[in-house]
Amino acid sequence: MIIMFPMMEEVRSRGDLKKIGGSRKYCKEVVSPDGCVMFRLAAIKTGNENFLKGKFFD
Repeated sequence: MIIMFPMMEEVRSRGDLKKIGGSRKYCKEVVSPDGCVMFRLAAIKTGNENFLKGKFFD
């Protein structure tokens, strides 16, 4: 959904989803346009190396 992309960018930039209506710092519920489905966007730290800063191509 086009609504979820700005929220993912907010999390990637270490923002706080509470500022845009989230229930927790890294969790936000979004309702589909027809109102039948509810999505939960939750960011969970995996502990993996950062893709952009890692040495994946060496």
